[in-house]
Amino acid sequence: MNEYNPKKEPTGKDINKKSGSTTLKRCGWCKHTSGTHRYSYCIEGSCALQKSYTNKVKWSDKCFFIDASETDIKAVIKSHKRSIKTAKSSIKTHEDYILILIKLLEKSSWRPPLPDDREYDHFKIDQPIKVYFDSKWHSGFVCSGYRHHDGCVSYILNDRSGTPGCGVAVPIVMLKKEYDFFKSNIKEYKKWCSIAYNKTFNGNKLEVAIIN
Repeated sequence: MNEYNPKKEPTGKDINKKSGSTTLKRCGWCKHTSGTHRYSYCIEGSCALQKSYTNKVKWSDKCFFIDASETDIKAVIKSHKRSIKTAKSSIKTHEDYILILIKLLEKSSWRPPLPDDREYDHFKIDQPIKVYFDSKWHSGFVCSGYRHHDGCVSYILNDRSGTPGCGVAVPIVMLKKEYDFFKSNIKEYKKWCSIAYNKTFNGNKLEVAIIN
């Protein structure tokens, strides 16, 4: 197999080839390769068709299967069948886990999720929220803004102007119904905080927001 050399990368017409245009001919543009890409080709990576432990390829490699023998191809087929068997076993195991967890779910009570477990749409537009800063909880509501439903939540506060925002996974912002729950369940809030604040945010520790 050819050794990768950045000085010998594709030139001329090869640069303009479409991805997948040389499937089963040259590795660089084959739709079965994945890894480090530039333009329309894979510089180096792996071939999905080959066995997982011998599938490393570079852009200039000639397809393994062009010269593969009947024995070679049967060995690869056997490898994929083995992977299917393993996957089926794994799927069955996880299905069993889900059934157990569903039964537990039916008996569980509601409590606010940890910030890292919030769904992308946890904060919906117009929902009332509470935000903590300057050692005080401020009331407001969610509004459409920067990267809404893409990792951030924007809001308008009742006692402030402008449209600030923050990441959905920070503990200093929560829905008002979550705030009300914690206000009535201080022990739950302390337990929640012990996990929610046990990390850094932009390299800094946040002040734990007090509810009393």
